[in-house]
Amino acid sequence: MNKLTLLALVAFIVSAFTLTGCHVAPKADSRASFTMEAKSTKQWFESNVKTFDKQIADSGGYIIFPNVGQAGFFFGGSFGRGAVYNSSGTQIGWASMGSGSFGLQLGAQGYKMAIILKDANTLNKFKDGKWGGDVNATAVAANEGAAAKQDFSEGVRVYIGDQAGLMAGVSVALANVRYKNIDDVE
Repeated sequence: MNKLTLLALVAFIVSAFTLTGCHVAPKADSRASFTMEAKSTKQWFESNVKTFDKQIADSGGYIIFPNVGQAGFFFGGSFGRGAVYNSSGTQIGWASMGSGSFGLQLGAQGYKMAIILKDANTLNKFKDGKWGGDVNATAVAANEGAAAKQDFSEGVRVYIGDQAGLMAGVSVALANVRYKNIDDVE
């Protein structure tokens, strides 16, 4: 087996582990604190993204990820859990995102992320696992009220904020974001 084939095989294994190794919802004993963290993160975005609350009100729903971690040293990955809300602010489910990658990468970062779903059709696609495509996130500078509004791509707007770490660029592969209905969680 040549080195390129071996690298591809290892990347596939890392990706498979990242995508299947974690539950969508937080453990039962930490859901209340996670929900509070998600609400605090939403408030952060409301304070730092002009018209964020109006964008939510006009949407099909939104997902708040209080903490997404990303790291890489040739092989890399990311993981985060989120809370899914309808446009009126009622939590309807849980989300998780994870990915594995290989290539020229080095570093680690942590960030919070908000995904605004354009309409009910986009929300239903997400809930049914029928998303596709990659979306680049718009970085939000803390305490500057930046990134007033970006265009929808693949039916979503993605904002990231409060970065900590040393890795450039964030792209979200929508197929790697999973959903679990709040009533279907043990």
